Amino acid sequence: MTDSWRPTSARSSGSSPLKPPEQAELIAEPDLEDEEYQYDEDRDRDSALGSDIDFAEQFPNAQVIGTDLSPMQPMWVPPNVRFELEDCTQPWSWPESYFDFVHLRYLFGAIPDWNEFLRQAYRVTRPGGWVESCETEVMIKCDDGSIPPDSAFVTFWNKIYSEIGDKLGKSFEPITYNLQENAFRAAGFRNIEVYEYKLPVTGWPTDKRMSEVGQYVQLTLLNDLEGYTLMPWNTVMGENAPGYKENLAQMRWELQNRRLHGYMKTRYVYGQKPET
Repeated sequence: MTDSWRPTSARSSGSSPLKPPEQAELIAEPDLEDEEYQYDEDRDRDSALGSDIDFAEQFPNAQVIGTDLSPMQPMWVPPNVRFELEDCTQPWSWPESYFDFVHLRYLFGAIPDWNEFLRQAYRVTRPGGWVESCETEVMIKCDDGSIPPDSAFVTFWNKIYSEIGDKLGKSFEPITYNLQENAFRAAGFRNIEVYEYKLPVTGWPTDKRMSEVGQYVQLTLLNDLEGYTLMPWNTVMGENAPGYKENLAQMRWELQNRRLHGYMKTRYVYGQKPET
């Protein structure tokens, strides 16, 4: 991780049972019978997977390293997991060709130079190893016109997130500008694959699985909506600008209205470091 606009309180991390990575992994859950996902259980594998201890439990011979800026990880983890404090926008501390698999996620608004970021990932990945990047573009979209132009989704949430990137010099629109795939190609990865999903922001979809995804997103946002919006509001609109509490209340109401069919885009990009 790196310097972040996101909240790092217990409310936004440890106390919430529904965190953003779980939403994305629910819609992109791999077929573990697929040969591509069969890890070599006879050989330890180093991985950089954020706080994904589920991976460590599923592959107990893998050695998993999770990184973040803050020491806010759970106390009880599998024995093959360890956490390190690391700023991913600085030179990475691991040696060349150290990891078999590097997983990167939810770094929108945190990376000033995506090409350099993926060059670092390329350097620490062994030849033949893989890097995976999962990013969500937080602007709320709608395909059926159910979200009116004066919705808080549009005038509050989308406004502050569409403008804050220029203020901070870090893009919040990695999908619109294709930052992941472009950086993978610039770094030299091969066999690049891109998968894109829609992430509903409430339980409005009729499909049971996607409705469950939407409820994850909804509860995540409602759990700490102020934490996700106060700093962007102050950055874009100015410190103590009027209207914040009113917009926040309207946003909370809309997040509980299933008639508003909003979603965010999530994109996975995979790339392999050449063998030679």
